[in-house]
Amino acid sequence: MKKLVGMFTACLLLTGCGTESEEQIKDKVIVALENEEYEEALSLIEENSLADEETKVLSAQLQEFNEVKEAKSQADWDRVLEKAHSLLENPALDNNLKKELEGMIVEAETEINKSIRESFEQNSANGDEEGNPPPGEPEDRSVSLKEKYLAKLAEVEESVKEFDEIFDQGIQVEMTAAEGEIFSKWDMLLNEIYADLKKTLPPNDMSKLREEQRDWLEYRDEKAKEAALQYKGGSMETLQYVSTQAQLTKERCYELVDLYMK
Repeated sequence: MKKLVGMFTACLLLTGCGTESEEQIKDKVIVALENEEYEEALSLIEENSLADEETKVLSAQLQEFNEVKEAKSQADWDRVLEKAHSLLENPALDNNLKKELEGMIVEAETEINKSIRESFEQNSANGDEEGNPPPGEPEDRSVSLKEKYLAKLAEVEESVKEFDEIFDQGIQVEMTAAEGEIFSKWDMLLNEIYADLKKTLPPNDMSKLREEQRDWLEYRDEKAKEAALQYKGGSMETLQYVSTQAQLTKERCYELVDLYMK
């Protein structure tokens, strides 16, 4: 009997030690998270085969978080937004990861807007200051500049109809991608309109328009941020942001053609 009791006690002691060791590892994981050492936290979980449900959930979150970090390291900002917003939809997301992801979203949106602005400024700088048309197809002088761009506006309006089915039946990620394509189409046309105005407007008028356009770019981005705020942290945030940019850019195209072209 004494032998059996001794063996049972030994088993309890061994079990207790095992549990204590696991708890110590979990404490280390928590410390790693608080110190923003996310790869270390994931390594501790995987190396020690922690398999309780709570730790499994955290492990999955850390793996997805690493995918966002990888996209960031490659400057794939669209992918950062897509994956970060998807991960933020998880109500059980660790608070430390949530803060990191929110910071990455802000950085991604800043970089995307910076790229758009630089592209616009580059296209503007490439315009011929002497007023000479760039190499390419000769223009039909019998068609006014306004008529030419009214036709281009109609072409873009027609081309974006291909995305109607996505907005009717697609999922959120597809709709965000579609809005990105629509925004790109209107942004390209806006740059083209602006480049032609540089060649046709008197210098004083063009100088005023240049300042006006810079102010408008800031206005557009601020309005897009305001519109997206109502969905802050949700899956609709990026969709609303890009959608607002696309709509305002479209309106600006019509405005420039109407006000400055004959």
